[in-house]
Amino acid sequence: MQQSRTAVIADDDKETLRDLVKILESENFNVALALDTQHAIQLINRHQPLLIISEIANHNYDGISLFNYLKNEATKKELDPKIIALTSNKEERYEIMSYESGIDYFLRKPLRKNAFKQRLSKFFGEEESVFYLKPLGEYEIRDLHFDIKKHLLFKIPSNELMEIQAKSFEIFLFLARFPNQVFSREQIMQAIWGNSSKVTLRSVDIHILKIRQLLGEDYIKTIKGVGYLFKDKK
Repeated sequence: MQQSRTAVIADDDKETLRDLVKILESENFNVALALDTQHAIQLINRHQPLLIISEIANHNYDGISLFNYLKNEATKKELDPKIIALTSNKEERYEIMSYESGIDYFLRKPLRKNAFKQRLSKFFGEEESVFYLKPLGEYEIRDLHFDIKKHLLFKIPSNELMEIQAKSFEIFLFLARFPNQVFSREQIMQAIWGNSSKVTLRSVDIHILKIRQLLGEDYIKTIKGVGYLFKDKK
């Protein structure tokens, strides 16, 4: 099952949330905030996140129960999220219980922002990045054939060559290789142009428009207020 580059956070400490969200968004994560532990479970089931962070000693957030749930459910659903426990409670038993319930890392408040960034880097290096793609020479999905080496796009089975611009091809291929997964314009821009200052978010919209003009509306769906996804089926 394809996991999305989403982080689910279960906590209500405003200062900590502000710091976590700012850091995670700078690392190209979409962030979903849970109102309580049950809501966290609903968000996890909906988004299939790469990262889960939960307070463990708050009356609204029973992180230990959440971690135990995840330990059982993740195997059934073929998920492998990174799980971080978070608390201001200094009692050692909470840390022990957290690790016993299968977490990957334990954070104490106040958040040490640079250390957290370093931990994210360890968890989600290039080999686990949502933008990392195994090199391919060709790729097929639905009625499309991508000749990646030559930057050519064909409709199959007719083998009709579609006249598509290079950057439109790259954006279309990027979305197609993560079917049914939503990407923000920022994430698409980062994936295609990197840190170039010569392009804007509007550039992404223009290329999406060109793809739709060439192939119709059946391939790329706009998720209002979020971004775009490639539809695996009509």
